[in-house]
Amino acid sequence: MAVPAASGRALLLAFAVAMLHAAVCESNHTRFAMVARGRGGNAPSLRPDGGEGKGLAAVPAPAPSGSLGGCGCQPAPSGSLRCGCQPAPPPEEGFLNDKLKGVTASWVGTKLCDSFTGGGMYKGFYCDYPPDDPGTLTIASIDFNGYGLCAPSIAGFVDAFPDLALFHANSNNLSGNVPDLTGLRYFYELDLSNNNFSGSFPDTVVPLGGLLFLDLRFNRFVGTVPAPIFDLSVVALFLNNNGFYGRIPDNFGSTTAQYLVVANNQFTGPIPRSIYNTSASLSEVLFLNNRLSGCLPYEIGLVEGLTVFDAGGNEITGPIPLSFGCLGSVEELNLAGNQLYGHIPDVLCLLAKTGKLQNLSLSDNYFHSVGPHCMELVRSRLLDVRLNCIVGFPKQRAALECSRFYADPPQHCPFVPHIPCNLPGFRPPVALPDHLHGGGN
Repeated sequence: MAVPAASGRALLLAFAVAMLHAAVCESNHTRFAMVARGRGGNAPSLRPDGGEGKGLAAVPAPAPSGSLGGCGCQPAPSGSLRCGCQPAPPPEEGFLNDKLKGVTASWVGTKLCDSFTGGGMYKGFYCDYPPDDPGTLTIASIDFNGYGLCAPSIAGFVDAFPDLALFHANSNNLSGNVPDLTGLRYFYELDLSNNNFSGSFPDTVVPLGGLLFLDLRFNRFVGTVPAPIFDLSVVALFLNNNGFYGRIPDNFGSTTAQYLVVANNQFTGPIPRSIYNTSASLSEVLFLNNRLSGCLPYEIGLVEGLTVFDAGGNEITGPIPLSFGCLGSVEELNLAGNQLYGHIPDVLCLLAKTGKLQNLSLSDNYFHSVGPHCMELVRSRLLDVRLNCIVGFPKQRAALECSRFYADPPQHCPFVPHIPCNLPGFRPPVALPDHLHGGGN
């Protein structure tokens, strides 16, 4: 079914601009499970289908190579609309793989909404009726996930579809600036992951008040992350595997995200204590492999809905707050590869019996002792405590290394004996000696 004349002209113009900008190439990235992948013949849903690991928190894709050379994209000649990229060759000239041939060979004619009626024209384009104009069939979503498209810019293409709600372009070779999409009144999903976007955080996404899903992972963005990004009413926010640095903004707790990943960047400073404000929404959060420091916030234990918490591979210090014993929904908890010390609280290990805890990793820290419930988890291999300072345990740090650490820990953190939830029968331990606590973040 062809789109109505007015909408059709606008869409064809937009697509013509896109074809001037885009070149088909074989992706040099490993394909991985896409988030919010399109389904059926119409607009894809928000429902993600994840990847390896735990739900949306999975980050299995490799980083892009950083080169557009494999696609034949060269620097843009001055004043050239083609930006140095050649348009896709006709189907008879051959493609680098059969999948791309099947996609681009369908991009002919005027039937951009052919998939709405089960047709095979214009693969990757999905149509629907806009809420305020139920009689007009229009492009509602574009899903180019894994197509191997190359373009030095998506400006003039994505922003030219006035009724577009979703744009998914995971695992391509796209680059350039992220265009201003504020004129797209229905827009709520943007997936640019595993491409070659670079430069500072794309400020053009900050004003998108209706955005529910933002995926910028596996690109080459650098710099600080603007605080307003955590004020968006998103369900999922993926910023991992870029070059972001600086402190995570203090308004981090304002996010409405259920799934939030900032892993594999260069963030510094503490985990914001405002995280307690996410209790009504946050389910999975990954801070791993940054340069975060400071004390482990007591407030994390107040985020009752957490199912996955991963802050491994940082420089976080201090004892584990007893408030962590209130994380009754947590299934995976990773604090390995930090500078945590003191006693591993039994109230945390008890979650394997009273809660949903299935995997607890505390290796490569400086803990000196465990309680009886934690001992059970060590024996069952649910708890990993290698490379700590626990006397009598195998594969621990050298005694001299542990002595030096405890003589001068990186930061004195407070021990708070209060448990902010009801745990019948649990008796909190006595406070640590004065020389092991004192300061805050």
